Amino acid sequence: MTSTPLLRTPLAQTDFIDGRWRTPTAQLPATLADPNTGEPRQPQSATDAAEVERALRAAADLHTAQTWAVTPLEVRVQLLDALADGLAERADDLAYEDAMATGNPLRVATQMTSYLPPRVRSARDQMLAIGAQTVLPAGGRDVRILHRPLGPAAVLAPWNAPTFVAVAKLASALAAGCPVILKPSEWAPAGCQLVAEVLVSVIDSMGLPPSVFQLVHGGAAVGAQLASDPRIRAISFTGGGAGGRAVASAAAPHLTAVQLELGGHNPAIVLADVDIAATAAALAAGMTKLNGQWCEAPGKILVPAHLHDDLVDALTAELTGLTVGHCLDEGTDVGPIAYSAHRERLRHNITDLLGHGGRAIETAALPDLPGWFMSPILVVGAPAQASTEELFGPAVSIHPVGSVDEAVAAANGPQTGLAGFVFGTDLDAAMATAARIAAGEIRVNGCNLADLADGSEQTFWNSAGVGGHGPTDMVRFFQGRRTIGVDDPNLPI
Repeated sequence: MTSTPLLRTPLAQTDFIDGRWRTPTAQLPATLADPNTGEPRQPQSATDAAEVERALRAAADLHTAQTWAVTPLEVRVQLLDALADGLAERADDLAYEDAMATGNPLRVATQMTSYLPPRVRSARDQMLAIGAQTVLPAGGRDVRILHRPLGPAAVLAPWNAPTFVAVAKLASALAAGCPVILKPSEWAPAGCQLVAEVLVSVIDSMGLPPSVFQLVHGGAAVGAQLASDPRIRAISFTGGGAGGRAVASAAAPHLTAVQLELGGHNPAIVLADVDIAATAAALAAGMTKLNGQWCEAPGKILVPAHLHDDLVDALTAELTGLTVGHCLDEGTDVGPIAYSAHRERLRHNITDLLGHGGRAIETAALPDLPGWFMSPILVVGAPAQASTEELFGPAVSIHPVGSVDEAVAAANGPQTGLAGFVFGTDLDAAMATAARIAAGEIRVNGCNLADLADGSEQTFWNSAGVGGHGPTDMVRFFQGRRTIGVDDPNLPI
């Protein structure tokens, strides 16, 4: 019998606009609740439209003045290094807030927050590698490519990895020289609130203009106000397909640069020479990592028909050994789903598969708690063509196939494009199969979250989004290039 984890007082949502902290005056209909118990913690707050307008005006004024845009790179280095140090000091607080917002086990949230300082320093290194300009060889003439910020940037963060994604985008935009307005998900504002406190303290201590960074809160209406405003020149969004399409539509009239990571129904192809035990262990880890609430989790498993039952049995055994429990308990492997409405969406998608002849195998036991828990689920028996929707939780569908060609055909679809997986002991054959999957990153014999290698580049294919992310993509996204130079009188035309 474990004791009830010690809960903290919920962190108040506060806007930071044009150098001032203010409490948002609007409220959304939903409530932020403890995912372990369902008990309300605090209302969802939203920034008033007039305050969002004030943030937009401040960011635009700063960019027009070019104060931050032309700040020397060494000053941006100082800012990013201080931000990384400040996040390291608040790591435990950030992990707690992320765990309570997402339901992820605290030990996993702690691991995620440990990556924040390195991610900020990675943006710093990207900035230094790109530099402020590139001098071109031009026969003695002065010709340069200037790397300049596009303008005010909006960072719209998700709820599933709320702090890490926000920090990655925020650090890149700051490194690029953009004034940034951050809007966290209305379902997970607390981690971003702490990040804002750290960053504002750094900006103040360095004597930088306060509108280099601003924080607003809210849901779709606030996001739409930011995305549709012509003063915003770059938008980076991670979230669902409907939200991404709304952002793209709002940005389109002004041709604002957009980077949209929208997730996908990620396939896993199992080859005939596979190590069943190792594959089951990897898939079990992948489908339950972050409670399955991560964009690159495996969702649709395609396995040779003669290995189907063996894989189902091995996966069931792996999942049965996991502990589903309170996200703050040290022994928890899988915590609760982040919030009630998302659990209902997940249940709906599973029910849809059952309506196509599927059968749900629930594996691990649930805790004696009233929160939004879900046992890891294997759906078997539904045809592969019926499995089209991203599940985004501790659930996968498993489908027998007759050949590698059939598996690849079933893997590639409109909602495939972000990630994929291949399992097999013949690595040449596995790599050849991986190359046939239309997705940005395909892993062989593993379901990890970190980049496959230094220098990894990932494009979003099909409906998985617009753009991509990698070591150079993030900073470059927020910048444009200007070629300036002395013309050559000897050019023929």
